[in-house]
Amino acid sequence: MRRGSLAVFSVAILLLLASIPAAGLGRSPAHLASTNLKAIASTRLSPSASPTASATPEPTQAVQRNAAAAAAAVAPPTRVIARISIPRIGISKAPIYDRGVDAKAVMLIAPGYSVTRYVFSAPLGTGNTFLYGHDDIEGNIFGHLYDLRPGDTVQIDIGGETQVYRVTGHQIVPPTAVGVMDPTQDVRLTIMTCWPFNVDTKRWIVTAVRS
Repeated sequence: MRRGSLAVFSVAILLLLASIPAAGLGRSPAHLASTNLKAIASTRLSPSASPTASATPEPTQAVQRNAAAAAAAVAPPTRVIARISIPRIGISKAPIYDRGVDAKAVMLIAPGYSVTRYVFSAPLGTGNTFLYGHDDIEGNIFGHLYDLRPGDTVQIDIGGETQVYRVTGHQIVPPTAVGVMDPTQDVRLTIMTCWPFNVDTKRWIVTAVRS
């Protein structure tokens, strides 16, 4: 990667991790409700997450997040590059769109019930592909991402083939943890949403490696 591209990439992913908008009601994994929210790696995920009360952001925060989400939603339409299915959490052939950054280096996010592939990450099936979806606004596509367990499958339909990935674990990281985007020797998906519901001070990362 050229130096200029690397600089744009670093700035863009920092802005992405720090400012992805989310607002609304949601549910939090019961087994993590009282844990320290530092970056962690896990070999076990909750078999089920039941609704729990969570802190509600101040009205001004909610307004700012909704405004940011509305701005992201007006990104020009692009073609669907692939479709994602995650049987464990009821996702079936949801569209995946490529998104880059705007003139201010803020990542553009695909609106509605869809997934964004960050264009500076590896193309699907070639390395570490970074995917993002909202958990409590704009379709809530990853509202149950927290329920995935190691061994669960993620399927990507692209170019007439189906790529199958298996979940290996998750981690909770701060918005500044750009290391989740580092290139890898294996072929994997790094799937991210915000956490906790309706608070969104951390990021929930699921890793799935190609079978």
